[in-house]
Amino acid sequence: MSIQAASPPPTPGTRRVFPSWAAAARWPAVWFFVALSIAGVVILGISFGPAIAGAPAAFVLAVILFAIHGAVFVTIIRAVDWLEPEPRWLFAAAMIWGGFVASANALRANTALESILVKVTSLGFVRDWAAAIEGPTDEEILKTLGIVMIVLLARRQINSVLDGVVYGAFVGLGFQEIENITYSLNAVAAAGTDSLGPVLQTFVVRGLLAGLWSHTVYSAIAGAGVAYAVLHRERSWFNRIGVALGALALAWLMHFLWNSPAAASLTDNAGTYGILLVLFIKGLLILGTFLILLHFFRKDEYEGIAGPLESMRNPWIASHNEIAALRGWRSRGRARWNAYVYGGMRAYSRVRRLQRAQADLAVDMRDNGEAGYAARLPELQRARYGVHQLGITDADALHPTTIAGWISFVLAFAVLINPIFLVLPLGFLVFGVARARSTRQRADPRLRTAAILALIFALAYVVSVIARAATLV
Repeated sequence: MSIQAASPPPTPGTRRVFPSWAAAARWPAVWFFVALSIAGVVILGISFGPAIAGAPAAFVLAVILFAIHGAVFVTIIRAVDWLEPEPRWLFAAAMIWGGFVASANALRANTALESILVKVTSLGFVRDWAAAIEGPTDEEILKTLGIVMIVLLARRQINSVLDGVVYGAFVGLGFQEIENITYSLNAVAAAGTDSLGPVLQTFVVRGLLAGLWSHTVYSAIAGAGVAYAVLHRERSWFNRIGVALGALALAWLMHFLWNSPAAASLTDNAGTYGILLVLFIKGLLILGTFLILLHFFRKDEYEGIAGPLESMRNPWIASHNEIAALRGWRSRGRARWNAYVYGGMRAYSRVRRLQRAQADLAVDMRDNGEAGYAARLPELQRARYGVHQLGITDADALHPTTIAGWISFVLAFAVLINPIFLVLPLGFLVFGVARARSTRQRADPRLRTAAILALIFALAYVVSVIARAATLV
């Protein structure tokens, strides 16, 4: 009989998926996931290996561009998940499923479905409508199975519908970026040389123009349905499965709308601008629907956090204005902006630390009661003392609305015409912050928003110029 050291009990407030790696190795779903992931990598390697070998420079550029693109989306999704952050390794697992398992199996499923469509319909119908039928049908089912796999791996991590949205978004993001890379390789193969131009064109079209309303959005909607079915056990099986299937159907419909050629006849005589207009209308319909649903999902999670904090009625723990500031990324950002204007980056980081401590304490109070409160209270007290040292008594998100802020916001769009206009919103930002610090007043957060928008527009302008130049070479 061997003697082993006893593992310490988990600290209240921790949400470990498995108590140890050995325990994870004994879970069948883990090995099933690993086997499918390896098989997906092999399938993709066999399918695109020759294209990679024939155009290595283009492949490297595609990986770099879409890795950066994916990192931006990861930051956005993590901001949505800020109140109750999920384990990073589960996010990685979700992206691996979408990127390798779903995408690899979609290659075969789409081919099989297309062969069926050829037999039961005409070639003209297949040419026009195959993408609108195959992609939504096969890909949305395969990606949703990835969300189900996350539930099998870590059921306790699904505590709200928003959790399902976040995991679904990561599955969709993994699929989206791998698909973008494969489209880049196909574009290079069509060009016939190891050219960087087709990669840059693919990045502009699929990354910048269509990236906001692609697979990340579709799978996030499907994830909400899966989470609802898992959480609402007080409802009937018929209700829970119906909601999950309804969410999957909505994801399918969004995907179908984007791939559909139904509006193509409207742009026959409109040229490139007409095509772009139709794409933007379809994309905004998809994104707008998702953002409306996301508002309610986030509101539900926020109320679960705000309730425990409000019940204490203790401004040293969290004032009413600070609780309101936790509502969303904009209000949290405004509270940190106020701190930055008041005391620079040190104040910014200390308010951010206080917000993190307040959210963690609320989650542990909800999940573990008094034990969770006792575990998190020391960290919150340290964060509060650090903010108090700087003279900040209330880390609120209150902000002024100024004419300068609105002017700066409008000027940011002038960068789309010429990047030289970037100096205007940046100048307004520097002047506004300096004036607010000298008078101990709050600065309009639109100054910051305008400067960020202007920088993004300037970057997009530079990328488009490089893409045009690469096309001419």
